[in-house]
Amino acid sequence: MSYSIEKVKLSEVEQLQNLAIQTFKNTFKDEEQYTDEDFSHYFANAYSVKQLTSELLDEHAFTYFYKEDEEVVGYFKLNINDAQTEKMGDAHLELQRIYFLPHAQGGGRGKHVFEFAIQKAKELNKIKIWLG
Repeated sequence: MSYSIEKVKLSEVEQLQNLAIQTFKNTFKDEEQYTDEDFSHYFANAYSVKQLTSELLDEHAFTYFYKEDEEVVGYFKLNINDAQTEKMGDAHLELQRIYFLPHAQGGGRGKHVFEFAIQKAKELNKIKIWLG
């Protein structure tokens, strides 16, 4: 099985939104502290088309699809400088929102994402990576 990591295009924002909502819900659906109202509120803010478009346009944020045999099975986001969710400084790269569809969890995919993040950190002259 072949895999690829491809930067999400603006024209794919709705596909990203659907994947983000589906994978987040799959990840946290069994947690008792989250209600359907909590999910709806979070999705309306964090995963609105407007918010995701803003993130895709941010020159310090990079969102990628993880594909297997051309099928999108996950996504993740890298942030630098002011796009980081916490102020860690200009030497840092944040790895954020690593989510995969249930059938694509495990099997070394996370390792591929980490290797990609390390390579991007080198390209961007970042010497530290942190998980947001």
